[in-house]
Amino acid sequence: MVLFSVMLCLAGCKVDLYTNLSEEDAVQMWAILLDHGLDGEKFVGRNGTFGLKVEESQVARAVQILKECGYPRKKFENGAVLFKKEGLISSPLEERARFLYALSQSLEETLTNIDGVQVARVHIVMPETTPFSERVAPASASVLIKHNPEANLSRLKTAIKLVITKSIEGLDYSHVTLALVPASNLTRCGHVPPATGS
Repeated sequence: MVLFSVMLCLAGCKVDLYTNLSEEDAVQMWAILLDHGLDGEKFVGRNGTFGLKVEESQVARAVQILKECGYPRKKFENGAVLFKKEGLISSPLEERARFLYALSQSLEETLTNIDGVQVARVHIVMPETTPFSERVAPASASVLIKHNPEANLSRLKTAIKLVITKSIEGLDYSHVTLALVPASNLTRCGHVPPATGS
């Protein structure tokens, strides 16, 4: 009887799968796990963050499923962190690099809010102008979006390119390259509305 109780306890042992998640991500990830028959559990962590627990025997499968669905989402830096100065004076090169990185982070965050988008990457090229330049190369941007195979993002190509164009000063629509790559998996990653509470 004692041995049976110990085995039952071990069989039901849950371990932390992810911590330090936003509530929205935790709910989305929890729903995906439940949709695949995994016994997940959402919990409240420190500093208003959330986490997920699963059965120890299901950790590998849970990680694989969530990874295929693009979770956990990339954490984006805010402007206050990116433009924090370490010294008294920043060089123009440092300021420029921080600005372009912040801009790409902001655009990536915007694109990941589109239903079906799992991963978004934005690379911006803005040639530096100098008083001695006769011709300045045009600004350009390349965008890579990995998405759920079931999401029809082709119909949003024009809208996505316009978002990029209007967000970058001096960028022409024709200089935006967009690559839509369907994820190579059949994992169900349906979007569910965020919920409140635990």
